[in-house]
Order: sequence, then C-alpha cells, then structure tokens
Amino acid sequence: MQITQEFRVCGAKCFKGDVEGKNYDSTTLFVEMDLSERGGNSVGKNTVEMKFGTSEEFAKMKHLPFPLQAELTLNLTTKGYEVEGFKAKSAAPAQPK
Repeated sequence: MQITQEFRVCGAKCFKGDVEGKNYDSTTLFVEMDLSERGGNSVGKNTVEMKFGTSEEFAKMKHLPFPLQAELTLNLTTKGYEVEGFKAKSAAPAQPK
C-alpha cells in the first residue's frame, strides 16, 4: 500500500562504505511520530528511522534547514515503511516547550 502524507522530518544521515566485505550505500530519515498511548505509560513524540534510497538522496537534502515539514511518499510493507519520495515543504514549526 502506498500513501503520501506530510510529516515533520527531524534529520537525515547517510552511510556509504564497506563493512566486513559488504558494501552499503543508504540514507536514513528521522521522522517524527506520536508515541502509542495504548499502554498508558508513554506520551508525546519520538522519531522513527526510515530508509530512503542511497547516499545520493542525502546529498540532495543536506543543505536543507532541519527540522522541516516534508511530503513523503511511503510504501507500507511487512518490513515497515519504505520512503519512495521526499518533497521539502517548509521549516518545521517550533515545538512547544
């Protein structure tokens, strides 16, 4: 299933290199989500790591003023969220203290 929705993206990182003979090249987004309040022992927000392509994606966004609002296109799979598209909208609104 694919959805497109606006999220607060708190940051991003990339990794490109070799670890124990295996080559890696990825970008990870840190996307703000509400904590589940079902159990009654958590409130507020946290970030969820979402993979988004290779380090080339990071190079396109590293100049942006994080945190920011972005439109993300996500595939929802049995392995979690897969980011297929990223479109920066604006600087994220300040969080209340």
